Amino acid sequence: MDDFVFEDEESQSEGSIDITRFWRAILKKWWLWSLVTIIVSIPWILYVKAEKPIYKATAIIQFQEFDGQTNQQVLQYRRQKFTSRSFAEEIVKEMGLVLEVEPYKKDQLPVRQDIFSDFSTSSRPVTGRYVMRFPGDGTMTLFKMPPADEPDIPEQKLYTGYIQDAVDSLVSINGLYFKLSDKLPAFSDEVFFNINNFRNTVASFQDRVELNFGRMGGIMEVILHDHDPFLVAPMTNRLAKIFIRESVIVAKGTEGKYGQVLRERLASAEENMRKAQDALSQYRALHGMDLTAELKKLNDDLARRNEAYEILRDNNLALMQLREKIRTINGNKPADPSALNTNLRDIYHQVLELPIFEHDVDAKLALGKFERYEKKYDDQVRNTSEKNKRSIEFATEILTIFKEIDGIIEDKFKENKKDLRNLNENISVLNLKVKRHPRKIAQYTRLEEDEKNARAIWESQKSSYDKFALNSATESTKISIMDEAIPPDFPINRNKKAKAAAGVAGSFFLGIVIVIVIEFLDKSLKSVTDVKNNLKVNVLGTIPDIDFEDLNEFQDDEKARLIDNQLVTHNYSPTPIGEAYRSLRTSIMFSKATGRVQTLVITSIAPGDGKSFTAANLAITMAQHKSNTLLVDTDLRRGVLHNTFGIPKEPGFSTYLTNNLPIPEVIQETHIPNLSVVSCGALIPNPSELLGSHQMKRFLDEVRRRFDLIIFDTPPLNAATDAVVIGTQVDANVLVIRAGKTQRDVAKQKMELYQHVPAKIIGAILNGAGEEYAHEGYSYYHY
Repeated sequence: MDDFVFEDEESQSEGSIDITRFWRAILKKWWLWSLVTIIVSIPWILYVKAEKPIYKATAIIQFQEFDGQTNQQVLQYRRQKFTSRSFAEEIVKEMGLVLEVEPYKKDQLPVRQDIFSDFSTSSRPVTGRYVMRFPGDGTMTLFKMPPADEPDIPEQKLYTGYIQDAVDSLVSINGLYFKLSDKLPAFSDEVFFNINNFRNTVASFQDRVELNFGRMGGIMEVILHDHDPFLVAPMTNRLAKIFIRESVIVAKGTEGKYGQVLRERLASAEENMRKAQDALSQYRALHGMDLTAELKKLNDDLARRNEAYEILRDNNLALMQLREKIRTINGNKPADPSALNTNLRDIYHQVLELPIFEHDVDAKLALGKFERYEKKYDDQVRNTSEKNKRSIEFATEILTIFKEIDGIIEDKFKENKKDLRNLNENISVLNLKVKRHPRKIAQYTRLEEDEKNARAIWESQKSSYDKFALNSATESTKISIMDEAIPPDFPINRNKKAKAAAGVAGSFFLGIVIVIVIEFLDKSLKSVTDVKNNLKVNVLGTIPDIDFEDLNEFQDDEKARLIDNQLVTHNYSPTPIGEAYRSLRTSIMFSKATGRVQTLVITSIAPGDGKSFTAANLAITMAQHKSNTLLVDTDLRRGVLHNTFGIPKEPGFSTYLTNNLPIPEVIQETHIPNLSVVSCGALIPNPSELLGSHQMKRFLDEVRRRFDLIIFDTPPLNAATDAVVIGTQVDANVLVIRAGKTQRDVAKQKMELYQHVPAKIIGAILNGAGEEYAHEGYSYYHY
């Protein structure tokens, strides 16, 4: 293959980066980086606005070595000790950092020192939400609230006592140890606080604490961050004192036998205290906390059940006596309706009016029925006599009601017997509970004493160990607080506007980076520089972008008609497209590197690149230049030029190749002066063989004598090699590149087809280029 022609000797190397391309992509895709800026900035601004204020306090500890030297082993151990997780756990326990007091007033910051003078925990505090209630009688009650997702569970009472007792002595419950402040503020009747997860609190503490050691190890800076401006400084100072206490032990290097014994005793006392607290908590959870109230409730319940038993027994006895009277009156003889016994009627009235029938529906219905027929009977007897037929009928009905009442009486006897038996069983159970209750009180008292004694032993051991730790420092080292922490005046994140602006700027640059990355990953050829750097061919011209995106959805004849509407007209209309093709005509006709071109092949990489549209427009501009031009549709698989110019498809080029027709019979005139077209003709099975045949050579020889310029519109390179076959027989080949669509790797691969054949590629046409890639004259039409 002949060497590719370059008109621009200053083209860049293949590995260089086209900065201009990225700048144009940023300007073109302004909507993308604007969208990224908005999407990222809005959440960031909302986050900054909702961010809690963070306060910072700093204390400085000084380590003075009297011998003028710092033990590097002690310094290294000190660093490891103070940054370890186990040491963080000890601090979280001692300082009670799991505590989070809720505001007791609207917009009131939670100040824990207003509520608690001392608060610490074990390593396993019971997490959850708690409430302390102050009813105003000098007492305080502590409750554990139910989980938010289980609101039906009742509150668990954990502690009840006098406020002064909670001020003077340590309250221990659920792994929490606290004293109330002796100057409680005027807050509401309820104070809510949360106990957070211990492990999460330890991790949060390690994130919120900074320890900076001096280069020589003589200074340690303790920095603490917190949301509470009133708490952060006292906590920092207390933290510094804990560091001093532990530093004394570290500086000594070893605690000695006595110190080890004290530590073991303290650990044992803490374990015993925890076991005693767990046992007391379990007993409280099982039996409740107020056993006296429980005993009173048992006695009240027992009294109620005894009273119910006696009432039921007396009513049952009265019913039994009335039943015996009924049986005595009736005897063994059948009742006589003509002589209804008045006493018997009174007894049945007494039966149905007993309290045990007060809520009996059957008894009430029978009583009502009895009274109605009794009234009818008395009225009839008063008007006639007992022997009257109507009176006897009423008396007979009353005797039937008596039998119904007898059945109700028997049912009630059975029911009363069952109720008396159940009451008797319940009374027996309650008597047993009351009998056992003193032992429960004794056990509860014993557990309370065990917990109190275990806590007293732990406090004593802790005090002894603290004194030992402070008094056992070596004489060569003095450790003190150089600067105590002071309450901060303002949060470190107070400048939210600057933070928000920084986030917006960052999101803006992120959007720019995304556009650059997308452009970098885009492997398509977009500009003249892309074509030159990647394909190593000269760019003969650039054609402005014309929307052909939807043309593939149409049939070839419909597609051609749509393209025809975009063709360059013969009236020299000063449009950007027309000027682009006239500029392309000039490049081909007057290029020094190409020489005279009479036969020209137009091809592309893939369908939709616009080669047929480009070939048609180039042929029109050549004809407008008074050149006798022939446009040949050699796309024998899918030619469209006959539709574009409104000429018959047959006879066409395939007809000439297969039937050996005279050339004038396949050449058709168009409405464009100086322009003739040879359509593709009928579909044939072997176009590549025919395009390289002797008949093809005869066609070229003939048309060279007849026309000034012959343009061949060939199939795309990724569809067939027809363009290469014809390209070896013509003066020049031109490749149409679709800007933003043609992939450079595919284009390079297809260009390799020309490496070992005698075909001359004079350059490429960049089709569909935006105005930023076209020549500057296009803007002339927009002034």
